[in-house]
Amino acid sequence: MHKVFSELSIPDDCIISEKENILMVTKWNWEYSECLSFQKQAQKFIQNNRKLKVYIFTNHPHCFTLGRGNERGDDTLVPFEKETAKDFKFPLYNIHRGGGLTFHYPGQWIFYPILALKESFSLGDLSCWMLKSVQKTLSEKFYIDNVITATKLMGVWRNKQKLASIGIGASRFVTEHGLALNLIYDKKMFDEVNKTSPCGINPETYTSVDRIINNDSNNLIADFHKHFLQIIIAP
Repeated sequence: MHKVFSELSIPDDCIISEKENILMVTKWNWEYSECLSFQKQAQKFIQNNRKLKVYIFTNHPHCFTLGRGNERGDDTLVPFEKETAKDFKFPLYNIHRGGGLTFHYPGQWIFYPILALKESFSLGDLSCWMLKSVQKTLSEKFYIDNVITATKLMGVWRNKQKLASIGIGASRFVTEHGLALNLIYDKKMFDEVNKTSPCGINPETYTSVDRIINNDSNNLIADFHKHFLQIIIAP
């Protein structure tokens, strides 16, 4: 490992790899609060080492997260009523990112890139790169047609159904949070989602990749992860 990266306190059960100035940290089913704590640590580290990057790949036990809300002023989005949270079976975390309510569960694949923004690579550029990379992986590696990215309702979509949501925050021009892709359908999670309007849209809008390709294999997360890395990390 790069000598500077050794300053990070990385949990022993994480899988670690390195490519030039990028440290990739992978841990599946990472407790949300513990992963958030590591994100904050990595963010502070990058603030002091701005040429380096930390890519976190993970998913979480069932939970909801709530960002700063509808900062785009889109009147078509349904606001989240906080009283609804008392009916949730899963924990709700208030976090520092754009967007409203979203959800996480073990059947997702999540990417948190911790990196320094600059004039030549803005928050918008990062969002676009992440969305396009997921779109490319689904289209080229899983042969799913009609996959698009949307800038207004930030995410990855297919036939008016949402597969992935994105919400990024920043502190001192270093990012946190990221993108969650629904790979495997989870009835417990989607039953809870139906109680509310994640990202301000109809809960029935959400779907998962396995329902498109008719493959609920437990290897789907590993397969997507492998192909995604092949797209974003040049040999």
